[in-house]
Amino acid sequence: MCESIKLNSEILAGKEYLYAARFKLFVTLLFLASQGDCVVDGVTLKRGELVTSFRALAERASLTLKQVRAGLAALKKAGAIEVRSSARYTVASICEFDSYMV
Repeated sequence: MCESIKLNSEILAGKEYLYAARFKLFVTLLFLASQGDCVVDGVTLKRGELVTSFRALAERASLTLKQVRAGLAALKKAGAIEVRSSARYTVASICEFDSYMV
């Protein structure tokens, strides 16, 4: 987990900023994403990826499952993240992850 991130003022012009739950989810993903290549629970992750579940994200971000599902779908559609899921977990990849790191 990283200790600090940077957000460009351009984010204020994006749709994600208008929706508090979606913005909160995106910032949570940024903080939880891997800082380097690693293996977590048998899943190989690259920098900017995290392995999680909808339920774990909901608990961590204090959101409902519906907000997490909708938020991930909207962030994916906006090109902010890529998501791949299995029956056991979800891997979220932050697009342009390095641009958010201090």
